[in-house]
Amino acid sequence: MTNADPADTPPSAPPAPVQQHDGGTRVAWILGLGGLVPFVLMTAMLVYAGRDFIAYRQLILAYAGYSATILAFLGGIRWGAALAPAAHRPSILILSVLPALAAWLVLFLPSPWLFAGFALLFLLQGLWDAMAARGATLPDWFGRLRMVLTAVVVLCQLAAFASTY
Repeated sequence: MTNADPADTPPSAPPAPVQQHDGGTRVAWILGLGGLVPFVLMTAMLVYAGRDFIAYRQLILAYAGYSATILAFLGGIRWGAALAPAAHRPSILILSVLPALAAWLVLFLPSPWLFAGFALLFLLQGLWDAMAARGATLPDWFGRLRMVLTAVVVLCQLAAFASTY
C-alpha cells in the first residue's frame, strides 16, 4: 500500500447530474398532483362559504396544519437529497430544516396573514427546488414538478388570504 501525495491526486470532479427515473417520475407526478387536492378543496370552501362555513375555524386550522406539514415534507426531501454520498453538503442539511421551522412560526399568525406567510414560504421553497434542479443537485423533472405544484399552492394560499381578509 502506497501513500499518495495529496498534491498528486486530481481534483474531484463535480458531482454527476442526478439521473432520471421514469417510473419514479410518473409516480411522483401522480402523488404531487394528488397532494394538491386538499389545497384546492379547502380553498374552494373558503372562497365559496367564507366565514359562513359551519366549521370555519376548523377549516382554517386544517388548512394551516396541512400547509405546515407539506412544507416540512419538502424540507425533508432536501434533507434526503443532501445525504446522498455524491451530494453530501452540510449547508443544505442546515437549510433543509428551515421550511419546517418557518412553517411552525407561521402557524402563530392570525388568519388571513398565515395564508400570506404560507404563500411566501411555498414560493421560496419552490424557487430553491427549481434552482437545485437547474444546478443538477435534483433531477430536472423534479424542478418542473415543483414549479407546477408551487404555482397551484401559492394561488390557493393567495385566494384563501383574499377570502379571509
